[in-house]
Amino acid sequence: MSLTPELFQQALEKAGLTGSIPIEALPALTRFSLKMLDLNQSLNLTRWIQPESFLTHHLLDSAFALPVLKPLVQGPQKWMDLGSGCGFPGAVLIAAFPEVEVTLMDSVAKKTQALAQCLDEAGWFSKTLTGRAEEWGRDPRTRGLWDGLTARAVADFPVVLEYGIPLLKTGGYLVDWMTGDQWSKVDKAQKALDLLESRIIQKVEYSLPGLDQSRFIVIVEKMGITSDTYPRPVGRPSKKPL
Repeated sequence: MSLTPELFQQALEKAGLTGSIPIEALPALTRFSLKMLDLNQSLNLTRWIQPESFLTHHLLDSAFALPVLKPLVQGPQKWMDLGSGCGFPGAVLIAAFPEVEVTLMDSVAKKTQALAQCLDEAGWFSKTLTGRAEEWGRDPRTRGLWDGLTARAVADFPVVLEYGIPLLKTGGYLVDWMTGDQWSKVDKAQKALDLLESRIIQKVEYSLPGLDQSRFIVIVEKMGITSDTYPRPVGRPSKKPL
């Protein structure tokens, strides 16, 4: 069995996410996914390669954020998928919001090169960006540029905050996927939230089909201008979180 637009649609319907991705966008999303799985054979982009596990751990895990993202995405905005890896949730964001300019960012060049091939296969005109978040967050060309960022399986919350908040416009949103263990430590991130002029505005709890563990999607709003102190140099946010 191979991935098809019909399988994508059925998975969304079973998860109660009917209509979250336009039906007409599913063929392109399928082409993106199949190209990624083809490249994965040599690049090891994902361990979820069987149709059922792929649909669960990439498509649905990404799509559970769409109901809370829809009110935040207003018109032709700029969004970044931070640490995009194999391209999810970025590809789902592109499919669901065709009016949004989405950039897939990763620090590993072979990954962004693969993502560029997947985007071309899908017929999407989204861009890729190679480099470390700490570097782009200090670059005047990209600092404060984005209306929103997604981060899935990137790092613990305080680290993701320091990676992402400097890249956002004031009033922009960071959307972070968390495990239950990561959510249990969120109260320890208040210092990072305060230093980075941001606040949590929404939390969504969900579970993936066939799995009992709770997962969380956390929405953070940037409330003010980020101090020039942040992000700190490459490696510091992860070695010594705020």
